[in-house]
Amino acid sequence: MPRELRTLVAASFDVFARVQTQKLGAFGVARASREYREALKTCIFALEDRLETHKELNVEDEGEFLDLLKVSLAIWHLCELLLLRGGARGADSGLAYDLALWLQEHYCSTLLEKTEGESERLKKLQKPEQDADFWTTIQALVMAGSGPSAWALLAAHSSYKSLFARDTMSLTGASTKAAFQAVQKLLLTMPGSAGAAGMSVERDAATEWKNWHDACQLLLNTDGYIKANAGFTTLLEIMAAKEVALKSRANTWYELMMAKLFLDEPKTIAHRFEYLMANCFRAYHSDEASMGNFDCIILAIMQYDIQTALQDIIALGFSWMAAHLSDLLQRNIVIVADEVLPEAGCTLKEHFLLQYAMEIGASSGMWQFAVRYYEYCPKFGAIAIRSALEREPTPTDYKTERLLAYCHGKKLLATTQRRVAIQRAQECKAKEEYASALHWMLRGNHLDDVDALCDDILKQCNETNSLAPLHEAVQFMEAHPEFARPQKLAWLVRYREFHLVLDDSESLRQQLRSDEALNNKEVRASLETKLRFVNMEAAKRLDWLFSSPEAPKVLRSEVLQQAERLLKESPSVFGSRHLYSLMAYLQQLDRSFDRQQFYESGSNKQLKERIESLISRNLAEAMLQEASASGYGASSAGGPPRLQSKSALIAQQPYLIADASFTPMEE
Repeated sequence: MPRELRTLVAASFDVFARVQTQKLGAFGVARASREYREALKTCIFALEDRLETHKELNVEDEGEFLDLLKVSLAIWHLCELLLLRGGARGADSGLAYDLALWLQEHYCSTLLEKTEGESERLKKLQKPEQDADFWTTIQALVMAGSGPSAWALLAAHSSYKSLFARDTMSLTGASTKAAFQAVQKLLLTMPGSAGAAGMSVERDAATEWKNWHDACQLLLNTDGYIKANAGFTTLLEIMAAKEVALKSRANTWYELMMAKLFLDEPKTIAHRFEYLMANCFRAYHSDEASMGNFDCIILAIMQYDIQTALQDIIALGFSWMAAHLSDLLQRNIVIVADEVLPEAGCTLKEHFLLQYAMEIGASSGMWQFAVRYYEYCPKFGAIAIRSALEREPTPTDYKTERLLAYCHGKKLLATTQRRVAIQRAQECKAKEEYASALHWMLRGNHLDDVDALCDDILKQCNETNSLAPLHEAVQFMEAHPEFARPQKLAWLVRYREFHLVLDDSESLRQQLRSDEALNNKEVRASLETKLRFVNMEAAKRLDWLFSSPEAPKVLRSEVLQQAERLLKESPSVFGSRHLYSLMAYLQQLDRSFDRQQFYESGSNKQLKERIESLISRNLAEAMLQEASASGYGASSAGGPPRLQSKSALIAQQPYLIADASFTPMEE
C-alpha cells in the first residue's frame, strides 16, 4: 500500500472513530464529510507530487490509481452536495451554483486551465480583439462561471482602452464606454461567480438571478453598440442563457450543463438536476446507454438511487469511499440503518466496512486499523477480528506484543491470544532462537509444544556436539521464574545444572595439574577438597536425573557415561541412596520395551556392565562413610549386631544390581 494511502487510512479512521462516539446532526455529518474529502484531497496531492518528482518504474499503475482517487473525490463531493448537505433537502437556493462549481472543478478543470492560459496570452496583445480566439475565450470563461476573468480579458479590448486616453469624449465614445461598463457590471455580479461582489446572502438566489437576467436581456435588446457588434451580441445571448447560443459554444454535455447551472434560472429542487443532466447528455449522444461508469454513478446520485450508486462505487475497486460514505448516509437517514441485505446477511454499512477492513488488513502493518473497523461490525466483526489476528504474521517480538496487547482482557480473543503466541514461537523455533520460542510457548501455555521443543533442543545439542542451545534456552528460564515449568523442561534445567557442575569439576582438575598445585601442598589439598565437594554435587544432580520419569531416551548413553566417570572417583562421591537410584534406573532399562535397540550397540552393553561392577565398590564405601558419619565404626567389634549382619550380607552378594525379588527378563 502506498504511503499516501496509509496516511489517508489513518486520517480517515480518526474522523470515523469520532463520528461513532458523537451524536451528529445534519451539519455535523456535513462537517465530517468535508474532513473525509480533505483527507482524500491531501492524499491525491501527495501522490501527484511523488509521481512528478521521482518518476518511478510503476508510474503507469500508480497513475491509474491516481485517476481512481480523483474519480472518487468527485463522487464524494457530489454526494456531499446532494445527500449530506445540512438543512432541509431541496430548500437550498445555492445548490445549483454549488453543483456548477462541482462540474467546473471535476469535469472542466483542464478546460478552464487551458482557457485561463489563452486569456493571459491575449491580454499581452496590442489589439487582442483581432485574434480569432478573443471572443470565444471570453464566452468560454462566462460559461464556466468566471465572470471577473471574462471582464479582465474584455477590458483589454483596444476600443475600451482608447477611451481613457482622450481628454474629451464624443457621443459615440460615450456610448461605447457605457456599453462596456454595463457589461462590466453584469460580469462582475454574475450569479454563482466566485468573484461576484453584488450577491447578497440574505436575498433569495432566484430573485438575484431574475434581476441579473433581466439586465442582460435589456442590454441585449436596447443597446445599439451591443447590437452592432457580433461578439458582444453572442456574449449577451450566452449570458441570457439562450439555448441556441449555449449549445453552439459548448462542446460536451458537462460544459452545457455547467453553463445552464450558472446562467439559467437556479433550480432549488434537487431531482431536477437529474433531468438537466439527461437532457444535456442527449444533446451530444444518441441515448443514455452510452454513458460511462462514472457518468452512470453521477446520474444515479442525482436520481437518489443510492443502492445502485453504492454498488457502482464498490465496483470501482475503492472500498474506502463505500465504507465511510455509507456510514454518513445512514447517519443522515438517507439509507435505512437496520435493513439487512439478503445476499450479505448483514446491513449495508457493515457489508462495506467488512470489505474495506479486509482490503486494508491485507497490507503490511495495517492490521490495527482493520480490527478497529471490525469492532463496528456487530454481526461478523468478532469472527473477522479473530481471523485477521491469527493470519497476521509475527516477524518480531514487538509486533507480537502489540497483537497480544490488543487481545488482552477480551474473552472472545482468549484462544486467538494463544494462537498468536504459538505462531511467534514456531517462527523463533525455525530460526533456532530457542529462548524466544520457549518464552512464547510458556506465555501461551502450550505445554505440549514445550516438551517437543525440549526434544528439539537436545537433538540440536547432539547434532552440533555443543550445549550452546541448551544454555540459551535454560538461561531464559532462570530469568523468568514466574513461568510454569513442565516436567521435561524442569529435567532440562537440571541437566544443564549438572553440566555446569561438571564444567566446574573439569576446571578444578586443570588447576590441580598446574605447577602451583604440584609444588604447594596446601593449595593442592584445598583444590582436592573443592573437587570432592563439586563431584558430590554432581552425583546428587545425577541422582535426580535418574529418578525423573521425563529422562529422555536419547540421553541414556550420555548420562550413563557421566555416571561411570563419577563412579571411578575415589573415595566414592555417591551416597547409598543415590546408588540405589542408579540401580533402579538400570533395572528399568532392562525392563524397557526398547532395551534391545539400546543394547544393539555393544558399547552400551559394556558400559552397563562396567557401571554394575563399579556400583558394588561405591556402595560399600558409601555405607561405610555413612556409618562413620553417624558415629559407628565400620570395623568395630562392639558395633551394633544389625550393622555387622548387614555388612556380612553385602560381602556375600556377588552383584548389587537388583534386589532378591528381581528376575531379569529373557532376551
